[in-house]
Amino acid sequence: MKKIVVINLTGGPILKNGGFYFTEGGLVHALFSLENLTSNYDITILCPNYAGNKHRLETEYRGVKVVCLGEGRWVRWMHSGDLSFLREVWKYVRENKPDILIGNGVSAACFLRFVPAHACKVGVIHHLYHTATVNGSSRRAFSGMAVLEKWALGITRLDKVAVINPRVKETLVKEEFCSGKIVVVGNGVDVSGYRFSEDKEPSSLVYVGRLTELKRVSSLLEVVSRVREKIPDVMLHIVGDGPRREQVRLKIAELDLSRNVVMYGYLMEEEKMAVLEKSAIYLSNSMFEGFGIPLVEAMAAGAVPIVSNIYSHRFIFQGEDVGYLIDDEEAMEKQIVALLGNEAERSRLARNGRKLVERRWTWTRVGERYKELLEE
Repeated sequence: MKKIVVINLTGGPILKNGGFYFTEGGLVHALFSLENLTSNYDITILCPNYAGNKHRLETEYRGVKVVCLGEGRWVRWMHSGDLSFLREVWKYVRENKPDILIGNGVSAACFLRFVPAHACKVGVIHHLYHTATVNGSSRRAFSGMAVLEKWALGITRLDKVAVINPRVKETLVKEEFCSGKIVVVGNGVDVSGYRFSEDKEPSSLVYVGRLTELKRVSSLLEVVSRVREKIPDVMLHIVGDGPRREQVRLKIAELDLSRNVVMYGYLMEEEKMAVLEKSAIYLSNSMFEGFGIPLVEAMAAGAVPIVSNIYSHRFIFQGEDVGYLIDDEEAMEKQIVALLGNEAERSRLARNGRKLVERRWTWTRVGERYKELLEE
């Protein structure tokens, strides 16, 4: 059986008390998309340890081996492996001699050039900062990252490339990557694991993701504060963690929202599913996303999205009537109030969203595209 080793430079899992906690979407993508190939390949994903742990940890999740190596730390909005992780990856690859080596993300894909392995080298590119526009101010948010990204792409040498959306492929072709080597694999959700539910808790909202600068979670608290003036029992469930956690806590206190907001931190998949299934509306005011897996998971569970009008969210909607793309916090507030007051409309949109997910956004479809990419 051929060996696949995936280098996942950012967003390692938290392994504790027998539980597996995802911290970023890149690992979710790698694990759930490749699990469909475990009958043909021996698959291992190498991740950095989460902050605070330095010891090698191994586990198996859904038939895929996950190995946590070295150390990791927060770099602005990313939790990234440091030099100790890269050294351990180098050693692991030399000892295990994989047939296929996958770099998950731009940095990991670039790193493949320096790994001494006679393997097919595949890069997975989720997003590109140097082409991103954020409210007309991409320079302020991404200038430093964009320079590094452009440099990394310039020295990257790959046999094949998987991308999450068509815009990334278009950009790579302009950067002189061979179009024939690139496959748009997309993202997905395990629809069999997400129970579609219309039995929602009254006035319930949910956000799932990292607590970082780009996600603008504090702005959601401002929205909830204004919604509370009209709907006193509104409740926002926040699933996730990150470097802005304390700022979010302070904002909750400042706005006196302790009775209207619950912060869970990272949850195991089953726990996250339970929160999504009971929530009526999914919120995101993110400035930038490579895709937005939690949005698709929310639609699978019957939560209607009210989200920022950015490319990745529009790509997920596919022009269909499944929720609302909003341009500012005032519009988000008004749409939340209107939708919570119209259960028939909320249910209609929820059913539309589930149908879209089943038709377009499944890990089975993503796995088929990876099989096409790896075996052609």
